[in-house]
Amino acid sequence: MLFALICWPLCGMVLSQEPETMQLLQHRLALEGPQEQRLKAAEPINWVHFPKVGSSFLNAIVHLPGVCPLAVNLTIGEQSLGPCFLQIWTDVMCSQLCDQEKFRCKTDLRMPHPPIDDYWAEKGTFMGFFRDPDQRILSGYHDDMDNLASVNFRDFLHRYDEEPLAQTANCTSEEGAPKIPILEFAESWKGGMTYQLVVEHPTTQTLDPDRLTMTRADAQKAAQRVRDGFAFVGITEEWSLSVCLFHKMFGGSCLQSDFANTRPSAAGKSAHVAYNTSELMGWHDDIDEVVYAAALDVFRTNLVLFNVSHSTCQECYSRGVAHNI
Repeated sequence: MLFALICWPLCGMVLSQEPETMQLLQHRLALEGPQEQRLKAAEPINWVHFPKVGSSFLNAIVHLPGVCPLAVNLTIGEQSLGPCFLQIWTDVMCSQLCDQEKFRCKTDLRMPHPPIDDYWAEKGTFMGFFRDPDQRILSGYHDDMDNLASVNFRDFLHRYDEEPLAQTANCTSEEGAPKIPILEFAESWKGGMTYQLVVEHPTTQTLDPDRLTMTRADAQKAAQRVRDGFAFVGITEEWSLSVCLFHKMFGGSCLQSDFANTRPSAAGKSAHVAYNTSELMGWHDDIDEVVYAAALDVFRTNLVLFNVSHSTCQECYSRGVAHNI
């Protein structure tokens, strides 16, 4: 029923395109070039989605030529699908709208931010954004809609494990609940990006406060995987430049949806304006800082390799707006 209410109208919308449009798309896909070759080498694309780094990147991926042909006119976000849009996309729409040989749809409905399944089998297909670890944690703490810091969040996750489909329409049930102290929350999120990169057979969710604690050795392993296994690395603090780089590497046009804020943490909060880290009272995520440093190295190297800068990206920027996380 949920699929019928949500997906069929959208499918009808995209299927109603003129045949000439689809033929042009097929013709473009037949023209092999460096961008097309890089895209094919990265398929099926495996989106590694760390919490609070930018859900909007999903739109850039699915709008790449041929990746999700039935989603070309869809902007995935709260405005189109409601506050639980990521759950709806994962649980209902992805497998219907995307080419499974080009984009890997997640299948475990109990894992909204799943770790990598099999690094060695999927090496070279990973794409993701990375964010300053302390900023990511502060963004998570101040996300009042999802209320990831709720005193009841453990119980919420356990309900998700038991009834994942029920949470598709109830993902904001903790909105308004009291929050745990910020340093307790920070400790529970520490090393979260590392966890998703190295724990291949998880027994708990990424956001579970009781998940496995990461070590410096884990972080070094995760950093190496960022350097060797990712087809694309973006940086949340450099969102516009990252979007431009993404299209320079893999083709497709910059679209307004690439820059849309699909899941803001707080009204008016921009990723270009940092959270005040004094809230953390000197606490610092010294595990994920290793991963973030590796991501910055990869990102900056690719900017040089593909001649991407603010001056060369003006045409791309003209299609978008300021990005908020």
